[in-house]
Amino acid sequence: MLVRAARREPRPREVRRPAPSSAGVPLRAPARAASMTLLAAGLTIAACSGRATPAANLSWTLTPPSPAVGPATLTMSLRDRAGRALSGGRVRVEGHMSHPGMTPVVADAAEQTPGVYSASFTFTMPGDWVLAVSATLPDGRRVEQRIEVPGVRSSSEGLRPSAFPARSLAVLARIPATRWQ
Repeated sequence: MLVRAARREPRPREVRRPAPSSAGVPLRAPARAASMTLLAAGLTIAACSGRATPAANLSWTLTPPSPAVGPATLTMSLRDRAGRALSGGRVRVEGHMSHPGMTPVVADAAEQTPGVYSASFTFTMPGDWVLAVSATLPDGRRVEQRIEVPGVRSSSEGLRPSAFPARSLAVLARIPATRWQ
């Protein structure tokens, strides 16, 4: 007796194809193309807009020019684009150390003469400082400038023996030298 095994017909495999769009391209491509177009348009607008013209020119002088820990004065001049002094503004100076964790030094500047403002503050530590100057003009426009002050030295640096009174030197001369064993 001959027994034949039932022959199975292979099932057709399910093939998933993305639904074609009107151009015959998968739907993901148009979405990608649209996002790339928006990105390109945004970059073009950002590049063409350029930087805004500042509301005023701010020039400054720091006294002393190579500061040490202690008092300092920042004198600022505010002028419009035509070079005329801008009077009646509010100017604030914030001093920050270049490393995090330090409390900023804040000073409000007073107008000395029309368009000239002066702020006195204290460098509290040696190191690199950044002074952030923000001025609000009478019409509400703002001017901001960042001033880097590298290498504020400690107040004892640069002192020469001639800076000490002779009496202090005599006291120092009497201190016996100590040997460490």
